[in-house]
Parts: sequence; structure tokens; C-alpha cells
Amino acid sequence: MEKLNQQHFRNLFELYVSGKCTPQQRDEFFDLYARFKDDSALEALLDELYSQIQQASGSASYINYKGEIDLAADVEQPAKVVAPGKRRRVFAYGAAAAGLLLLGVAAWMFSRPAQVPAIAYSHQDSAQVKVLAAYTTIQTGNHERKVIVLSDSTRIVLNAASELRYPSHFNGDQREVYLEGEAFFEVSQAAEWPFIIHAPGNIKTTVLGTSFNIKAYAGRRQAVVSVVSGKVKISSGKKDLSTLEKGEELRLVVPTGEISKRRNIDNANILAWQSGDIVFNDETLADILKDLQIYYGVNIQLKNEQLANLLITTGFQKNTSIESALENISALANARYAKEKENYVVY
Repeated sequence: MEKLNQQHFRNLFELYVSGKCTPQQRDEFFDLYARFKDDSALEALLDELYSQIQQASGSASYINYKGEIDLAADVEQPAKVVAPGKRRRVFAYGAAAAGLLLLGVAAWMFSRPAQVPAIAYSHQDSAQVKVLAAYTTIQTGNHERKVIVLSDSTRIVLNAASELRYPSHFNGDQREVYLEGEAFFEVSQAAEWPFIIHAPGNIKTTVLGTSFNIKAYAGRRQAVVSVVSGKVKISSGKKDLSTLEKGEELRLVVPTGEISKRRNIDNANILAWQSGDIVFNDETLADILKDLQIYYGVNIQLKNEQLANLLITTGFQKNTSIESALENISALANARYAKEKENYVVY
């Protein structure tokens, strides 16, 4: 019976966490995980590795390798809580590497060649989407994701509560689509044939590379563009703002289109939602609650506006309840939540 080389797996794990592994090492890492995932020796090793991560993170919340949330017994230690109104980067290891295997497996699966459908299908019910007019509008409900393949072979994964409008065929010297919500794009012929995505806030993303993610839900305070490979150009109206390359992310204020932040980000976090998980990396509390409303299909009201721009980093596994999510978020924000009839209030 084949045995796991624990030292080799440990080395690959450390390379993956540090972001220094090659694509070949990443594939080997997840191949080994898939092969030995039912092995008790691997489970014990992962518990040890993630325990080391938890101790190093100093976090008020923690997500283990199974994606389970573990709130610290005391979330009001001075290192974790800062007075409201001040910028607070509450680091729950879930955003940088929590659920590494869960989030990473999603990235690994989506990075490998796969056959795609003729036009579009839903992850939930695999229902075919018919082209009804010159422009087709695809919408998703809460907890629903759809894969869309355009006439030019561009592949799009549309997140929950999102809408994409696109033509049945592209004509002329450029391709244009319209997005409200979140989607991951893998654009074909990007260098030879410009591909443009229009999003709320008069934000325009021009594709110069191949794969990237856009989050631009109506009502959010920030729009986010993240690049997995290649590069994209970001504009607001007629003003060019920035060009992003692999591993870079740009946040923009909606509706002004001004740049809020530019930084490097791990691909596993960019792709997390495609496996049904939800990750927040330095997101404002107001935007997090907006996303949770969309994800769970509930109404959430923030009554303490002093907390609206509080920056939080955390993540949740797809089967986490709304109550558990709000409990975790409230602990990180030094706030409370309550249920009033069918609505939730954070204060």
C-alpha cells in the first residue's frame, strides 16, 4: 500500500502557503492531497500544519483545512481589537490561506483544461440557457453560479445574484459585455481582439491578457478587479486609471471611480467563490454585509455607521449559516447582531 511522504508533502505545503511554488509543484501538492485525503496520516499532518498557522496568525478567527470556522475564546485581546473609527486590519487567516486546500483545489481545478458547454449552464441545475435576442441577459439567483461560453470561446463564471449582458455574436474591431455583480473571465484572443467589460460606477475593464475577476455589485462601496494571468487596463469614463498584471488587484470607489487601493493578492483567494466559499480580504464592513445579503438572500442593516468603513479580512465555507457568519463578523468588528423578525441588524 502506497504511503504518503510526509516530509515532501510538508515542503510542498510550505511552498504553497508562501506563494513560492511553481505551477508543477502546486499541481503535485493537490494531486497528493486528492490521492491521500482519506488517509489518517495526512489528516494528522494537516492538523499539525494548520495548528502552526493558527499560532502564527494571532487571529480573532481561524478557518481550519476543512473550512470550519473556529472563533478564539477571547476575541477582545488588545492585539485584536481597536477602537471603532480607526482603520483596523483584522486578519482571520481564512483570507490569506485559510481553507487552503478548499480554496486551492478550486484554483487547481479551474486552472486545468476542461471541456466546456456550447453556451451556458448552471452549476445548480445544469439548465441550458437559450439565446433569445441580439443581446442575451444571464442572471443568477442566490447560491447559484453559471458558466457561460461566448461565441468567441471566451469562458465566464458568473457568481450569485449577478447579471451579464452580451451579444450572440461579436462584430467589429472590439467585443463588449456588461456586468453587474461578480464574474471570472477567461478571454480568448485577448491581444488581437479587444474585450471590454462595462460595470457599475462607469468602470470599464479592457482585457490585455487572459483571466481575471471583477466584483461590481450595485450598492457596494467598492468595485474590485483581480488578475490571475495576463493583464487588464482599468478606466473610469474616458480616464485611464491603471494597468494590472498577474497577481495584482485594484479597488475603486463607486460611483466616483477613484482608486482606493492597489495590491498583490493570492490566486486562491480570487477563485474561492467559484467553489462556493466566500472570502473577504480587507473589505469594508458595509460591503461585507452587502455581500452576505446577496449570498444568503436576507436583509442585513448596519445601524452603527462608524463601523461602515472598518476593514476586515476573513472567510467562510459555503455551508456556513448566516448566524455563524454574522457571529464571526460581529466578533471581528467588536459589534453585535440581532434578528428582528425576518431581518438582521448589526450594531
